[in-house]
Amino acid sequence: MKNFLLVCNFKANIVDKNLYQKAMGKAEYANVILCPNFCDIRIFSELKTNNNVLLGGQDVSQFDGGSFTGEVTAKMLKNAGADFCIVGHSERKKNNFETLYQINNKIKNLIEYGVTPIVCVGEDRHREKDKQTDFAIRFVLGELNQILDGIDISQIIIAYEPIWAIGTGDVPTNEHIFAVASAIKKYTGAEFVLYGGSFNQNNFENIAKISCIDGALIGGASLNPEVICGIQKKIKEIL
Repeated sequence: MKNFLLVCNFKANIVDKNLYQKAMGKAEYANVILCPNFCDIRIFSELKTNNNVLLGGQDVSQFDGGSFTGEVTAKMLKNAGADFCIVGHSERKKNNFETLYQINNKIKNLIEYGVTPIVCVGEDRHREKDKQTDFAIRFVLGELNQILDGIDISQIIIAYEPIWAIGTGDVPTNEHIFAVASAIKKYTGAEFVLYGGSFNQNNFENIAKISCIDGALIGGASLNPEVICGIQKKIKEIL
């Protein structure tokens, strides 16, 4: 049975820690990574003790520290209890004009402080539907070629999130996901590849059975603790 990771990205939302505690009860959720907003990471750290969950940040500074007002560094995340950190999310690239060079620096800072980077890559929709998969592979591998420069691939997790699927409910076919994830593993040597993009309680069983997918990066569904706990329990049964 593979250990299917569930990475829950709360984005810019406040989620009540007590609701997660209630949904989890006394059970262990060692394959669940909760990524609350920066202000709530320490609050959720209680679940590390009670339920063996893991914690992550949603972003990190490209700087190691110093006169950079408002930045949250890798060392700060580590001190707050984060084990993982999402980097390069498409929303950061779009809304904050984040470059691949900056993402590379962020990854290196995280690794230096023992925080595992979850590196996001994904393509936009191609105008010709039958060319989407080939386009996705070329685009994703091109991004990773720059993002991973000088980085030990064994120390990171890659999350494949087609931009056109995020929050739209429009999920790629299993064949598409398999082709892209397989290409990522083949050409980078990555051990763990996650899928993200409208992953929820209605499609998780189908996606979880894709042989080269090792977990999911979850957005909207992660705001509902009951849904996440239900997905986690069912996945343990089917894998």
